[in-house]
Amino acid sequence: MGNSFDLDEVDRGILHHLRQNARMSLQEMSRKSGISDATIQFRLKRMKANGVIERFTIMASPAATGHVVTAIMLVQTDAERHDKVTIDLAKIPEITEVYGILGEYDLFLKVWSKSLEELNALINDRIRSIDGIEDLHEIVVVKRAKDKAPPV
Repeated sequence: MGNSFDLDEVDRGILHHLRQNARMSLQEMSRKSGISDATIQFRLKRMKANGVIERFTIMASPAATGHVVTAIMLVQTDAERHDKVTIDLAKIPEITEVYGILGEYDLFLKVWSKSLEELNALINDRIRSIDGIEDLHEIVVVKRAKDKAPPV
């Protein structure tokens, strides 16, 4: 989404309701918000068309999927191979987030695994083997205090 689309309170309310329950019907959202379901439907279409809503999805429990170990990784890359490293890391299914960052490190990763042993194998066999990675700093998450999408 670019800066060309401004969200008003109605749009933000719709997004808030969807974040609470993405399967909420237009009628239920209308009842809770006091806005007609036709208006909600129009606003949803407009927000999807303008890239405000990227996709509708679910968020499965890590415990239910068996991915109980989370790690944050900071990666230094060779400047000439930075883009290729970023692409290669993004292809690894256990890496769910890849961000370019400023500072001592070049990339920030969020990585999931089923065990510390699996995490170790992932780091050593698949991540460190990518040509262009110069340094890797691993941080294993021991407690998830908050894990939410950005505010609406």
